Amino acid sequence: MSWWDRFVTIFKSEAADVKEGLQKAGKSVSDELDRKQAELDAEPHERIDMLLEEGEQADARFDELEQRIKGDQDSAGSQ
Repeated sequence: MSWWDRFVTIFKSEAADVKEGLQKAGKSVSDELDRKQAELDAEPHERIDMLLEEGEQADARFDELEQRIKGDQDSAGSQ
C-alpha cells in the first residue's frame, strides 16, 4: 500500500467521523428548535406545566449533584 493510499484511507475515515459528528449536532439543534416551537405554540396553562416540569428536572439534577458531592466528601474524609 502506497503512502497515498494510506493517506486517502485515513482521510476518508476522518471525514466519516466528522460527518457523524455534524449529523449528531444537527439533530440536537433540530430537537431544541422543535422544543422551542412547542413552547411558543403552547397555551398559557400548557406553558406553566412545561415550566413546572423543567423546574422538577432541575431539582433532580441538583439533588443528584448534592449526593455526588456528599459522597465525595465522605470518601475524602475517610482517607
